[in-house]
Amino acid sequence: MAIRGVDFKWYDGFFLSMLATSVIIVAINWKRYHHCTYPLHIWIMVDYTAVFVFRLLMFVDNGLAAGMGLDFGWQQRYARFCGRIVVLSILSMLLYPFLWAWTVIGTLWFTSARNCLPEEGQKYGFLIWLLFSYCGLLCIACMSIGKWLTRRQAHHLRAQQGIPISEYGVLVDMIRVPDWAFEAAGQEMRGMGQDMAPYHPGIYLTPAQREAVEALIQELPKFRLKAVPTDCSECPICLEEFHVGNEVIPFSSTNPSWLE
Repeated sequence: MAIRGVDFKWYDGFFLSMLATSVIIVAINWKRYHHCTYPLHIWIMVDYTAVFVFRLLMFVDNGLAAGMGLDFGWQQRYARFCGRIVVLSILSMLLYPFLWAWTVIGTLWFTSARNCLPEEGQKYGFLIWLLFSYCGLLCIACMSIGKWLTRRQAHHLRAQQGIPISEYGVLVDMIRVPDWAFEAAGQEMRGMGQDMAPYHPGIYLTPAQREAVEALIQELPKFRLKAVPTDCSECPICLEEFHVGNEVIPFSSTNPSWLE
């Protein structure tokens, strides 16, 4: 039975099969590695373990994010939020820097002691794993930067209305609003801009996702208008005119939502 939030990819299966095969080969030739200047067998086992734990924590984070915003109540959502902070802190501040440092160490050891490996095939196995490690670490960095820039752009759209933003606020928003909810809200806004077809609220969302998005919208920061924004004069979704003193929620579309 599939577990909600666990996004098992094809490369996870490839990684697990590669890991199991490599562990068996290293275990069989364990004593023969003692002739090497550097303990390459210990390096590869530690690296396998660290990568496995890293991916496992990513599954845990996906599981926590899948339930955020659903109708669990404020305490449950806050508990998941705190859980994501702990998991992401371990990933970004502990495991990710360790994997970079450990991969560089492994590269130096392999360069100096590659000729002492028990079999010729293991030399290429180590080389492939090092390339895999560097590619994986770079992909994680690029994906994280891309998500950061996307959220930052959404916050800058709010700044056009004079709402203060901060890098800390962007970081908190990335943890509090999962990617699936952020992308679903973007689909809703894009659907509203289609002129060739009528707009149907929630057409891209399941009932549970729609409830989650609505709950997350209600948790967004609220502001009381001190002046009416000039860019709302031709707002295509506003049902009422804005007045000074109205409490509003700003959206990334630069159109505020009227609460009163």
